[in-house]
Amino acid sequence: MTDAIKGEARTIVSDVLTEALHDRQKKDGSVDKVLQPLVENSVQHSVTHHSERLVSSLYPLMGSLVRKSVTAFLTDFMEKTNQLIDSSFTIKGIKWRIEAWQAGVSYAQYLASKTFVYRVEHVFLIHRETGLLLNSIDLNKSAKSNADIISSMLTAINDFVGDSFLDNEDGLKEQLQTVTTDTFNLLIKPGPTALVVAAVIGNPPQAVSNQLQLTLEDIHRLYHDELDQFNGDNQSFINSDTLLRDCLLSEQKTPESSSRKTLWFAWLFVFMVVTFVAVQLFQWWEKEALSNKLMKLDLQSGVIVNQIQVHNDNNIELDILRDPDAISVSEWLQQNNLSIEQLALTERRYHSLDFDMLKVRAQRILRQYPDISSVWQGETLILSGSLGLLKQERLSNALSVVGFTESVNLNTEQIRSPSTSLISPNKSIKQQIFKDLVGRISTIQLDFTVASDEITPKMKLTLQHLYQHLYQLNQLADELGISFGLVVIGCSDNSGNKVTNELLSLQRAQNTGNALQKLGFSKEKMFITGLGQIEIDNVQNKARKVMFNVVYVDKDH
Repeated sequence: MTDAIKGEARTIVSDVLTEALHDRQKKDGSVDKVLQPLVENSVQHSVTHHSERLVSSLYPLMGSLVRKSVTAFLTDFMEKTNQLIDSSFTIKGIKWRIEAWQAGVSYAQYLASKTFVYRVEHVFLIHRETGLLLNSIDLNKSAKSNADIISSMLTAINDFVGDSFLDNEDGLKEQLQTVTTDTFNLLIKPGPTALVVAAVIGNPPQAVSNQLQLTLEDIHRLYHDELDQFNGDNQSFINSDTLLRDCLLSEQKTPESSSRKTLWFAWLFVFMVVTFVAVQLFQWWEKEALSNKLMKLDLQSGVIVNQIQVHNDNNIELDILRDPDAISVSEWLQQNNLSIEQLALTERRYHSLDFDMLKVRAQRILRQYPDISSVWQGETLILSGSLGLLKQERLSNALSVVGFTESVNLNTEQIRSPSTSLISPNKSIKQQIFKDLVGRISTIQLDFTVASDEITPKMKLTLQHLYQHLYQLNQLADELGISFGLVVIGCSDNSGNKVTNELLSLQRAQNTGNALQKLGFSKEKMFITGLGQIEIDNVQNKARKVMFNVVYVDKDH
């Protein structure tokens, strides 16, 4: 019997506990006053004496709550971002804005109707007899200033419809259950003393109606006395927010497949950007390719490219240095199959010493001397044949002008002169040639290193050239009746002992005379002397030389 009483007592207590706590709290607010200190003291005691145990107990829960909170935030953020993108930058979004404007509703509200299958936006708790608003909640937590107006209008409409159309067979006034508009639906759940009204966007399923019914029953059970004794003061229903919030249900529309949800405007924009970048890259590649081709012009002998600028529409600015004997730009472009629509050419002349340019110049000059044959030995031009002294002089002058130097890259030792009597019967011309040879001989010098009197191979080539002039000079002297002699003058710088330098200068001159004698020049026609040190400013340190001078006398005078 005792166990049965205990079991029955437990059932009775569990049934009335919630209502008892609610009644007591409503009466004097003592539930909060009693429970709050107890909970605070219990938590403080646990923190003070059992902090590690409390932390260990709360750690899994707090971690889970944090993760869920972060996940919920990110999910909500991504959904809102996707909705914003999907609805703002597409034709569909523009269309929705126009339709929302035509319907006279906000774009956000219209967007929600298109995004969700249904969504409960507002929930109202209304006193049935008076039509006054007891409490209301809003999904977006916006201001509730219009809730009373909505409640009054809804009550008025309900009374009008009930009085006019909805009387049943018993003459009792029936309650309006739904109100439908283009953008939302009103679901009305009537109770004995209160109404629960939900403003729903979309097509609400039966689950919404069921939840409204459960909420309405809970309110009548917990607020029974307040509803019966309602006198216009709704402060007793402030704590009903939790019950009403259970009615804020929603279901989002299933997203379309990615292939159907393609944002064609965004893809068009991306395509335009990619196309623009591709065109720019292609134009840059064409410019670079053309610039690289034009830079090959710099590899041509006698051409130096200073600057190349390639603009759009095949417009080229080209700045070069070009030897007169080098290939022309137009000819080079034709050989390389390059077509330039607009070429702004800046060309300056210069004298190139490239080997290929020397060969071109030599061929151009030698075409005027068919009796002379030429052979290249490395980069030295060797000439042979028979040529008069006057023509030899002209040939030497022409070659020296274009970059050839005797004993450097030119060898004329194998050129032989015919009898001077065949040069010209004119005596004055022979005299002029004689004087030119005398002047050319006076320009020839041998340079020695410090304290050296050795005749080097390079000096021997110079002496061979000198001997050629002396040979021609000897022939002309016989024709003109002139006696001449060659003065060989040795010199030294001012470093070292003066007496030693005098002996060194004389030795240099003697060695030079011996070399000329071996080539065939008569010793009797040479006067060898040593000047010793040359005491001239800016020259004395570079005076390690042997110089030549021709002294001649006309026999007829």
